[in-house]
Amino acid sequence: MVDTRPTTILFADDHPLVLNALKGLVGGDETLQPIHFVGDGLAAISAVEKDAPDVAVVDMRMPGLSGLKFLEEVRSRRLPVRVILFTAEMNDEEICDAVSLGVDSILFKRSAPENLLDCIHKVAVGSRCFPDASIAAAVDRQRQQRERMDQLLPRLSPRETDIAMMAAKRMSNKEIAKALDITEGTVKVHLHNIFLKLGLSDRLALRTLLSPIVEPSQPVSDG
Repeated sequence: MVDTRPTTILFADDHPLVLNALKGLVGGDETLQPIHFVGDGLAAISAVEKDAPDVAVVDMRMPGLSGLKFLEEVRSRRLPVRVILFTAEMNDEEICDAVSLGVDSILFKRSAPENLLDCIHKVAVGSRCFPDASIAAAVDRQRQQRERMDQLLPRLSPRETDIAMMAAKRMSNKEIAKALDITEGTVKVHLHNIFLKLGLSDRLALRTLLSPIVEPSQPVSDG
């Protein structure tokens, strides 16, 4: 039998005006049934646990739990919900993280309203929806970055690789020296050699190169 029940939807956004607009947008579609409007990521998780909506339309920047963390949480716990990240902006790394976590759709808030309705209908039946060409472009840029990294990293010794990873995580020379039980001067020599071997000019270029595999810690000084 054909499933004729409406698609149940959770909307999560910390801006009440956005939630009101979304409520009005889906209100005229009898095949869609919004069941939750929440203002933060933790409330969104609770709503998914409680009522198992078919689709969750989730903002990227929310208090409590970001849209990306929400996606990571529902995937790791195998909660049966299709996820649309509905966002004003995302950088390349965030887009690629979302795609690798199995996001069903990414839609920018600048998109036409009918694009959101179209994506909801598509993901509800198991399809993925990426109407913005910049999403595919970001994934391709990240792929190229990873290929470049894979080509360059073998040039480094094991010790240089360790130091490069630490520097990419924004660890200071002093912190690297302490972690490896070497002097700060030795760290500086290694970094100089790393930059030469990889054809890089500074730590920023190193962080950019290693961004596909390094999750930065909190910024610190290079002292």
